[in-house]
Amino acid sequence: RPEHWEAAIRVLKYLKGTRLLSLVLGGHNTLQLTGYSDSDYANCPDTSRSIGGYCYDLGSGVVSWSSRKQRTVADSSCYAEYIALHDASHEVVFLRQLLSGLQLLPPKATTLHCDNDAASKLTEDHVWHSRVKHIRVKYHYVREQVLNGEIIVQRVRSSDNTADIFTKPLGRSDFQRLRQHLGLRSLETMDT
Repeated sequence: RPEHWEAAIRVLKYLKGTRLLSLVLGGHNTLQLTGYSDSDYANCPDTSRSIGGYCYDLGSGVVSWSSRKQRTVADSSCYAEYIALHDASHEVVFLRQLLSGLQLLPPKATTLHCDNDAASKLTEDHVWHSRVKHIRVKYHYVREQVLNGEIIVQRVRSSDNTADIFTKPLGRSDFQRLRQHLGLRSLETMDT
């Protein structure tokens, strides 16, 4: 249909316009694993499911990322963000094990940034049980990782949440700013 053709043309224009971008790893930043988690609450018009995303950088470039429709319909933005944190916590455990095997694991817990206060507090606060009984037990995995000292969930302003690029359409300036946070650099500026 015409709208599919237009979407395909838009993708091709984007690819043509970004052909000089490259993911840059290494540099002067310390070797620190840092994560960002985000969700766009009830974004799907057909299923009302949220889009969840996360990314992890190791120094100066993103080494792991994900963006996908969540499997469960969340009935609040807190729940959607908590599900995104759950998915991100599985990835951080894998990345920490990988870094440990390479003898590159930083000694302290990995910081995982989240822009939702309620979801962040839910990872640490056991008093909230009466308000969140509807949240499936499996999503409390992230709380267990916080208690074990593997993860520190930290508040980040929504405008500084790198995972925002994976969960919703953004304006050009926000998209380009967050794209740079991913470690994408223009080949033209790298040569100079």
